[in-house]
Amino acid sequence: MSYVVLARKWRPAQFADIVGQGPIVRTLMNAIRSKRIHQAYLLTGSRGIGKTSIARILAKAVRCDSVNWIENNTGGWLNSCDQCSSCKEITTGNSVDVIEIDGASNNGVDAVREIRENAKFLPSAGSRKIYIIDEVHMLTTAAFNALLKTLEEPPAHVIFIFATTEPHKIPATILSRCQRFDLRRVTVSQIQTRVAEVIKAEGIEAEPGAISLIASAAEGSMRDALSLLDQVMAFAGNNITVRAVRDSVGLIENEVLFGILRSVFAKKPIDAVRLVDQAYQQGHDLRVLTRSLLEILHSLVLLKIGATAEALVNFPEEERKELSSIVELRCLEEIELIFQVLHYGLDWVARSPRPRTVLDVLLVKCAAAETLVSIGETRAENQTSRPTDPKPVESRQAAPKPATNANQTWEGFISHVRQKRQLLATLLEHANCESLPSSLTIAYGPKENYYKDQVQSRNYTDQLSALAKEYFCRAIPIKIEASQSVESIATKRDRERREKETAAKQAAEKHPIISEAKSLFGGELGPIELVDPSSERSGE
Repeated sequence: MSYVVLARKWRPAQFADIVGQGPIVRTLMNAIRSKRIHQAYLLTGSRGIGKTSIARILAKAVRCDSVNWIENNTGGWLNSCDQCSSCKEITTGNSVDVIEIDGASNNGVDAVREIRENAKFLPSAGSRKIYIIDEVHMLTTAAFNALLKTLEEPPAHVIFIFATTEPHKIPATILSRCQRFDLRRVTVSQIQTRVAEVIKAEGIEAEPGAISLIASAAEGSMRDALSLLDQVMAFAGNNITVRAVRDSVGLIENEVLFGILRSVFAKKPIDAVRLVDQAYQQGHDLRVLTRSLLEILHSLVLLKIGATAEALVNFPEEERKELSSIVELRCLEEIELIFQVLHYGLDWVARSPRPRTVLDVLLVKCAAAETLVSIGETRAENQTSRPTDPKPVESRQAAPKPATNANQTWEGFISHVRQKRQLLATLLEHANCESLPSSLTIAYGPKENYYKDQVQSRNYTDQLSALAKEYFCRAIPIKIEASQSVESIATKRDRERREKETAAKQAAEKHPIISEAKSLFGGELGPIELVDPSSERSGE
């Protein structure tokens, strides 16, 4: 007999086997028991969390003649018999009355028209005919339009079950005719429990730390967790260790990751770069390394704000002590800034032909993050420590003197903030000001809620009040609100840059030399790079 991979062998067969989707499972079971079954269901969520499995289990429970309710201390479960011909056919995928369709490969209008025609006929056995369409968002507009009529007036014996990872691509007319269930990512602890059950049933020994690593690497997908377990078993056999998981899956040891972050936090960029070189020489993917650093930084941020349980849940005791030691080296604002640098730099690392060079520079930048957070405070410290030095920091620009009248602008205020609090200035750039100078109403657009929430935190509101008093030379009322029509400075800057690039490209395309070159050699004009003449050195 051929080997059956664990993800298929341990695929849920009953509602009780579904992990992490309790409320949805409970709703579907109650609908079947009360005979309030809807004409169309939409199951959404990320990969490997049970969308198609729930669809099949629902189909079995609806069509099974011997479905029964099993009471237990959690309220009970609805079970299909798994013995009748209908259950067996659905399990093997051979049922003529439960039709599974891949929306990615059958996405045209002709495929949907065929569904419409066949839906008119009664099922060969039982009372329901069920269509399960996976990746339904891949259907074309014409196909959705063809499906709409059937959803508006479906035959009484037909049930549609749609599954998708991208519900935003489904037309509203379709969504409004479905009962929608958004499946959650499976938590690390839930994955650990399930993987441990599978390991025990398979007769395998595994270190607890190894199970934890597999659960974390699965990123909320139960299917991915079982696939990773398959991979590790092929590498390590019947005795799975932490080292075996790291070596087979390509995970980077937390010892290396902690060492890099400790070096960055302690302002020792040389040590951080050496550890990156060590990981690189061992063949680790630097994109994975950067993502892993971001995950640990996320835990450090949670730890810094007091969310200790959430921050340390996935780490053993010794690593928890190490994290608690590292987080004391930097303040919250600096940790947030380091996170931002690596978050935006991840794309550069992924696209660069020299990812190690990019990551080295990013880590050096992070190690010097305090000079970006508070230039004004650093100047003051230098002046205090060296009172006889007439030019303590020649390369740093002094904070501009606050304006006192018509020069009090939103842009001017942000420039003032930037001299003292770089990160706060970045957050303010994503807003605009709707009233000056009597009060300061900071408005954020509907897509800028993250920045609004950050500015509204206690740490930033205190800083904002103090900086506003400095700039406006008096205490000024500050209000932070949402707005539907605001254009932030950052958005305006991006729009103006795109407009300039478009205008420059149009002008370049009309240039006689470029027109002649295109006629001779073909091709298209490449990206336009705008250069600020004032930034160029003379003679170049």
